[in-house]
Amino acid sequence: MRTLAALVLLFLAACGKAPPPDPLDTVEYNDWKQEQIRRRLPMAGGGLRVPGHIDVYPPEQRSKNRGEFVEMFMNGERIGKYNVAKLPDGRWPHVEFDIDFNSGPNTFDLWDSSSNKYYRQQVDTRYITGFLCIPTADGYEIKEVKKKDE
Repeated sequence: MRTLAALVLLFLAACGKAPPPDPLDTVEYNDWKQEQIRRRLPMAGGGLRVPGHIDVYPPEQRSKNRGEFVEMFMNGERIGKYNVAKLPDGRWPHVEFDIDFNSGPNTFDLWDSSSNKYYRQQVDTRYITGFLCIPTADGYEIKEVKKKDE
């Protein structure tokens, strides 16, 4: 009986422990996310949308954590949070997506958990609607892909 009571007490003590903090949930990341709320740019009523495309390549050389991610915001609105860590089958994910920009000026932000930094890109939809986010030794470089003349 005492053994059972000891096991129950041990189990209850273990249940009360908080899980260890996520190493990718940093102060810098949380500050950046809070800032996005203030950056919201609403679309003007009847405004035109301009199609675009963004490619994000994984930071293979810097990746240390299986939970590595990038998170994207456009004009303060969340686009998504994407895994960029090595997959269980050994491949690296390639994140790409089509997006609709507001006509005129836009800003998109990329958070990189492996460097614990954000990258901000100004977008003028008259000239640029495509971007390549290429990993570097200490972060990301955002390359513009010029619009094709129509």
